[in-house]
Amino acid sequence: MERAKGVYFWDVNGKRYLDFNSMTMCVNIGHGDERVINAIVEQARALPYAGPPMTTRPRAILGKLLAEITPPNLTRFLYTLGGADANENAIKLARAYTGKHKILSRYRSYHGATAGAMAATGDPRRIAWEPNVMTGVVHFLDPFRYRSTFHRANPDISEADFSLDYLNHLEEIILYEGPQSIAAILIETVTGTNGIIIPPEGYLQGIRTLCDKYGILMITDEVMSGFGRTGKWFAVEHWAWRPI
Repeated sequence: MERAKGVYFWDVNGKRYLDFNSMTMCVNIGHGDERVINAIVEQARALPYAGPPMTTRPRAILGKLLAEITPPNLTRFLYTLGGADANENAIKLARAYTGKHKILSRYRSYHGATAGAMAATGDPRRIAWEPNVMTGVVHFLDPFRYRSTFHRANPDISEADFSLDYLNHLEEIILYEGPQSIAAILIETVTGTNGIIIPPEGYLQGIRTLCDKYGILMITDEVMSGFGRTGKWFAVEHWAWRPI
């Protein structure tokens, strides 16, 4: 590609493409927005870099804005370089806080391409790098109605019963793995590159209940579903769910 503007980008031969994906889901307001360009230029002139432990005015303003739109009680923020980095740090925080090691995540998931995030990823992209990825990850099945493992012969099952069966499956894995060894359950709120799986009614609330029951932290990866992409600031808000 050679240049981009608005919702389009052009290759070196002048062919124009409609950027449905916002590149890697990060150019949400379009390419070449003058407000963004001017802000980058002004910040580069004033202070191009500040170390992670330092306070700056942009970081302070961003923290205040995030506190206004995130679910209640989320008032501390760690600024990372991208989605994989965010998930890696979430895993480290969960392990440090709980003193436990295992992370549970779903098979139809993608959490990033770094060693830890790739291990948490359930889809086949991780297989080529095993066993040289982070240890301690256990995967479980997704509540994917279109290709349901449990309900191929019962496609008319109610949504409530459908959710319950997958929650029972998750609880069984928790018990087999030992709740005393599980630091967190990591999920994409709405699965992105593996089928756009929208959780059935009661599923997220059920995971929250299981986490509370067994003393496990719940991490929702909203790299692809956060910041307004599902119609609310964060996808978890569609299910009246709040992190604790």
